[in-house]
Amino acid sequence: MRRILIVLLTCLGLAAPVTLTAAGTASAASGSAQTTACNAGYVCIYEGDIWDGSSNHPKVYNLYYYGTYNVQNLIGDYTVVNCQTGGARVQGWTGYNATGSVAWDIGNNCSSGLWTDLTPTNSVRLYA
Repeated sequence: MRRILIVLLTCLGLAAPVTLTAAGTASAASGSAQTTACNAGYVCIYEGDIWDGSSNHPKVYNLYYYGTYNVQNLIGDYTVVNCQTGGARVQGWTGYNATGSVAWDIGNNCSSGLWTDLTPTNSVRLYA
């Protein structure tokens, strides 16, 4: 029951967006250690496993527009939540500017998230 509540809050939350420019370097979301929800239409990246029962997983990236974003310092385990709508997907690439190889590729997973080691991820691509 608690997981369902967390999922609902994640999908319907009121987290503040971060301004990002496609094909540029993504700005890290400024946030506290408290886990904040991922709004509909966004892709959010959190430190650690947001489903582990702890409420202390800061959101480190909050992406909205289609495009490629270079990311930094994603060493270790993170949760990627894709709350985009209309069948939009998100990929993690091993190189900057969506070069190298695809490390992961997910569709909408707002209710579950992808918990994985993002160490090899250097860019993230949002696409339809």
